[in-house]
Amino acid sequence: MDKRILNNYNSENGARNYTKKFEKKWTERVGNWNENRVARKLIAEIASKTHLKTALDLPCGYGRLMPILRKHVPRVFEADWSFPLLRIAQKNQRTNPSLKEADAYIRANALNMPFAEQSFDLVLSIRLCHHIREYSERLTYVHELLRISRQWVVFTYFDYYSIKNIWREIRRVFNGKSSKWTLKESDINQIAQEMGFEVFRSIPLSRLFSGHRYVVLGKKSCNTHNIPKKT
Repeated sequence: MDKRILNNYNSENGARNYTKKFEKKWTERVGNWNENRVARKLIAEIASKTHLKTALDLPCGYGRLMPILRKHVPRVFEADWSFPLLRIAQKNQRTNPSLKEADAYIRANALNMPFAEQSFDLVLSIRLCHHIREYSERLTYVHELLRISRQWVVFTYFDYYSIKNIWREIRRVFNGKSSKWTLKESDINQIAQEMGFEVFRSIPLSRLFSGHRYVVLGKKSCNTHNIPKKT
């Protein structure tokens, strides 16, 4: 993991800044609305076909996706590397009369998660993969998500073949910017196959304005056949 990013999120100032991240610019507000819309749709679809008892949200940040999970899952666990963000998430949920607190707040490293295999029915991991610098670590991260899931994983990654990334790579010749930390669909499919999962959804957040992609993976051995595959 990138130490600079980890240290920033684990600082009081970095945590406070992150809580305001999706309010600063209109583009961030629109992006946040769209992310919530997609997450809400995917989780509702899974919950309509599968009885979900437990869910993990990692990284939970300040708990912005908790209201979506609470609608469908009775036991929700919040996990993050940042102690300050975990405290903010707990405070936000404790002081919100319409929202039940998480069942636990856990500090966790996404590359070596402190959970046993198949600990959760649903593992949600949004906006983390593109912060992981090393390609091998990004693969480890996906492997860990699938290892601790009993049935479903929903996560995002920055797509190597997205229009935004292709355009960035073309411009790099002239502006000298570094490459994004990406994955390919073939990477996801290979790990899924190895871990006994299959891809049910692969949805770009925006084909033109975002390189992020939502992926839903379901365990082959579980009752996931009721969810039709779409891309």
